[in-house]
Amino acid sequence: MNTCVLARARYFYASAAERNQIRASLETVIFGGGWRKLKTARELRTYIEAEVVKEIETEETSAGRLSYWGKKNIEKFKRYMAKLEDSELENVMGRVTPEDVVEVTKKEHVVVLDVSAGGKDEKLGIFLTVANHLRKLMQDKQVLRLALVIDEGPQYCPFMPKGMEAKTCEKVSELCALGRSYQLCVVLLSQGIAGEIGINAAVRRNLNTQFIGKIHPLDMMEAKNLLAQGKIEDKSLTLLPEGDFYILGKMNPSPVPLLIHFDLPEGVT
Repeated sequence: MNTCVLARARYFYASAAERNQIRASLETVIFGGGWRKLKTARELRTYIEAEVVKEIETEETSAGRLSYWGKKNIEKFKRYMAKLEDSELENVMGRVTPEDVVEVTKKEHVVVLDVSAGGKDEKLGIFLTVANHLRKLMQDKQVLRLALVIDEGPQYCPFMPKGMEAKTCEKVSELCALGRSYQLCVVLLSQGIAGEIGINAAVRRNLNTQFIGKIHPLDMMEAKNLLAQGKIEDKSLTLLPEGDFYILGKMNPSPVPLLIHFDLPEGVT
């Protein structure tokens, strides 16, 4: 929630990594969790504005007077909050906690988190919230028996991570490494293997099994290296029909990559 509001407010036109009084006060309010009982975006706006102003006033009031910088920060905060549309706040209200997500998953077996309405930082923030909770459960020695499927993997662990991507990239690596001992299966879906169109190298080194379908020509060298034992023709890698994959790694019972086929339901491509 905190990251989502910051992203929507354009980090109050500071660096995403910069920590200032407005951001610190907002974090205190968001992490307090009092907003979770609210039902509308308008109520959320009113609550955040009142509580953040109160935080700044508490810190910046001396001898009964609000400091110059305290006044300026309150003005700046209110100015940028006014630029946020109610629809933007509605998208980041986050009424569901990570604990709720895990509980519903175990009950319903499949839960899909649709983050398509959010911007880049909001998507990464939501992922970090869930990932941090899963990591805490494993640190508490809980066996999860869960599969975490991450679509568009390069958005979370790209070739050269920057900003929040560095955090999500590190978190994916941690989940892959810890997951083996606590029955958490991490599945990354990507249209590319390596380089600018693929998955970060540090993350790929933590993957036990890979399925390689029809590849982009930019991935030719990487695919050839991975599939070298199978002596597979280069041309065939770019012409594989939908549903065909080469499997390699620990799930593959053969010492060489195997070509496997999945029948796709009608209408699915």
